[in-house]
Amino acid sequence: MRILSLILALVMTLSLAACGSSAPAATEVSAAETFKVAIIQQLDHSSLDEIRVAIEAEFAAPEFEVKVYNGQNDASVMNQIGTEIMSEGFDMIIPIATVAAQCMVTAAEGTKIPVVYAAISDPEGAGLTGIDTVTGVSDALNTPFILDMMFAADPDIGCVGLLYSLSEPNSEKPIKEAKAYLD
Repeated sequence: MRILSLILALVMTLSLAACGSSAPAATEVSAAETFKVAIIQQLDHSSLDEIRVAIEAEFAAPEFEVKVYNGQNDASVMNQIGTEIMSEGFDMIIPIATVAAQCMVTAAEGTKIPVVYAAISDPEGAGLTGIDTVTGVSDALNTPFILDMMFAADPDIGCVGLLYSLSEPNSEKPIKEAKAYLD
């Protein structure tokens, strides 16, 4: 139950809306055991750095062995990291951002290793839902709420510009929602 409690504390620490399926039942760790946690950050980015630091703080105890990886925003690097993690026998994988999560879920496929993702804007669209050993938190925008606030502040707005990155799949859902709302 201690591991399950730590996973739940991690999810609560991130203070984001939970998405995905439930985590598998965890087993107790005796004082003599070390629980190995792999944290995979997709790339250096201030918000992702902040999430990683918070996760590391949650596992700052002698019974945890934490190893942090940086995927350098390269799927092939993240796939290599996934192979290394599988060969080193980690007990839990925590990917931060969508591509890192997708690569780690693929690496852990067929195992019972829990993958607890963070900072995923569209878990369902990323194929991260409905998997028994995968859970996590989403940083999805509440697009209608944001636009409601904008029009509450100025009901006479006649033109809205939407800025996003074509290279980031996490931009697709909020832009689609914004366009539908504005139509």
